[in-house]
Amino acid sequence: MPDNGLFSPRNLWKPGLALAGWSKMALLPPFSIGYVSLLGVAIMAPVSSFIAPYGARLAHRLSKRQLEITFGIFLLLVSARFVVSLL
Repeated sequence: MPDNGLFSPRNLWKPGLALAGWSKMALLPPFSIGYVSLLGVAIMAPVSSFIAPYGARLAHRLSKRQLEITFGIFLLLVSARFVVSLL
């Protein structure tokens, strides 16, 4: 799906996260607007912007097969962590 800017279908649900949690503001952590943590955005946005070129460079350096295996191992680790948290 092409991204047609701010009002693309991909972006229309995002304000809903802030609006959906508006009635539960007293139960949510500080610095939150609905279900959107402003502290999380303030920390993750600059870090993601800084690290993204390194990830892209690494992805282009690896072969397709190496990238598939690396991503598969990552998914296995995440799923194992999830299973352990259920126990």
